[in-house]
Amino acid sequence: MIVPIKVTDEGEHYFEVPEQYLEELGWSAGDIVVWTQNDDGSFSLAKSEDSQQ
Repeated sequence: MIVPIKVTDEGEHYFEVPEQYLEELGWSAGDIVVWTQNDDGSFSLAKSEDSQQ
């Protein structure tokens, strides 16, 4: 999935994951997400084991 990176008025970057993907991934608000940079310059995201269950 590719999603756009947005910027708040304060200059903070964020992105929104569509609800259907959150359900598929088993992610929810408050989960900790780990970013991993891939060799091709893209990023992979994974839910941290320290996230809420």
